[in-house]
Amino acid sequence: MNIEWRNRTFFGKQALEFSEEDKFFVIKKGIVEVQTKSGSVLTYLGVGDMVIANENLDFFARTALDLEETKIDLPLFPGYYDALLVERLDEYHYNAEVRVSICLKKLAEKFGTNRDGEIQITPIFTQYDIANYCNLKREYISVLLRRMAGRKIIRMKPKPWAVLDMQALEQYILENGY
Repeated sequence: MNIEWRNRTFFGKQALEFSEEDKFFVIKKGIVEVQTKSGSVLTYLGVGDMVIANENLDFFARTALDLEETKIDLPLFPGYYDALLVERLDEYHYNAEVRVSICLKKLAEKFGTNRDGEIQITPIFTQYDIANYCNLKREYISVLLRRMAGRKIIRMKPKPWAVLDMQALEQYILENGY
C-alpha cells in the first residue's frame, strides 16, 4: 500500500474543490457540510471524520478547515455516503418535531461540549442550518425550538445553544412519534 500525505487548509464558508486525483481526507480541524446536488444537507463532518471525494456530493467548509490527504492504491469505500443517505431518507418518515430533535441530538453528540451539566453546541449552527437539514422553513424551526426551550430541554439564548437534558431530548423524540 502506497500512502502519500498532503495537508490542505480552507477558510470558513468555502466550497471544497477536488481534482480527479483527490480521493480521501481526514479532518484535522474544522467542520464540513456535505450536501446532495439538490442542496439537501446530508451530514456535518468534524475532526477525525473522513471526507471522500464524490462527484455526486458537494462539500463546504463551515469553519476554518485543515484536511490531511492520503492516496491509497485500494478502492476506497465506494458506498461510504450511501449509508448516510439511507439514514437521512429514513428520518423523513418522521414528523417535523422528531426531525428537529434528531438534528439537535446529532449536533450535540458530534459538536457539543459538556459545560456545567449542559451540552453546548458550537455556535456556527443557526436556525437556517437546522431548517436546511430538516427540509423545513426557518420560521417553523423557531417555533419548534421555542417549544423545546419552554419544556427546558434546550436553551437558545444566549448562544451557544445548549441541550440542557439529553434524556429529556430523547424522551421528547419518543413522545413525538419516533
